Amino acid sequence: MEKQLIISIGTGRCGSVSLSKFLSAQKHTNVIHEGRIDSKEIRKLIKWKNDDVELFKWLEYLISYDKNKFIGDTGMYFLPYIDKIIQKYPRVKIIVMIRDMDQVVKSYLKKTEGRNHWNDHNGIGWDLDEKWDPCYPTYQISNKEEALKKYWQDYKKETESLELKFPDNLKIWTINDLNTSNGKNEILDFINFNLERELNQEFKHNTNLKTRKESIINKIKKWF
Repeated sequence: MEKQLIISIGTGRCGSVSLSKFLSAQKHTNVIHEGRIDSKEIRKLIKWKNDDVELFKWLEYLISYDKNKFIGDTGMYFLPYIDKIIQKYPRVKIIVMIRDMDQVVKSYLKKTEGRNHWNDHNGIGWDLDEKWDPCYPTYQISNKEEALKKYWQDYKKETESLELKFPDNLKIWTINDLNTSNGKNEILDFINFNLERELNQEFKHNTNLKTRKESIINKIKKWF
C-alpha cells in the first residue's frame, strides 16, 4: 500500500493541535503533533537550521511506523525544508495553518513567559530552552513582541511563496476553516482522502480548559 505523507506547518499557536486531532479522527489516518508518539514515549523535534539528516530519518520512520495509509507530522520547524521534502516525496501534501498575527503573538507571549526562542540571548535576560530554542528562527531584535511579529510576517510571506511555487503540494487554510464543513472537506480533498469522513466531532483544542485545570492543581498543591 502506497502511503500518503502529510506535513502540517504554521507558526505555532495557530490551530495545529486541532488540525492534528481532526486528521487523526479520520479512518486509516495518523497525523501526530510536533513529533509526539505517546505510546512509544517519543518526542522528536527538528532544528530550524541544518537538521536535514535527522529530518529525513524521522520522516522515513513515520512512513514505516504503522499500517495507516495517511501518515504525517505537524511542526513549525518543517518550513525551511519544504523544497527538499517535496523533492524527496513528490506526492507529499503540506497543509499550512494561518491565524491572525495579534492572536498568535498574544498566545506565544503567554505560553513562553520567561523564554524567548526568537533571539540569540545565550541565557542573558531570558531562560535558555535547549529543547525548543533550536526549533525557531532568531532575529537581531531585542523586543520579544516585535521579534514575534517579524517571525509571523516572514512565515506568512514564505508560505504564500511556496503555495505559488508548489500548488499541487502545498495549500494554506485559516484556523476558521476548521470550524466549517466546507473547510474540513477541502482539506480532506486536498490530501486525496476518499474514505468515509468524520466532520462532526469537536476538534478544537481547549487550552483555556487546560490552563484552568493546571491552576486548580497548583492551588491544591499549595494547600498541602
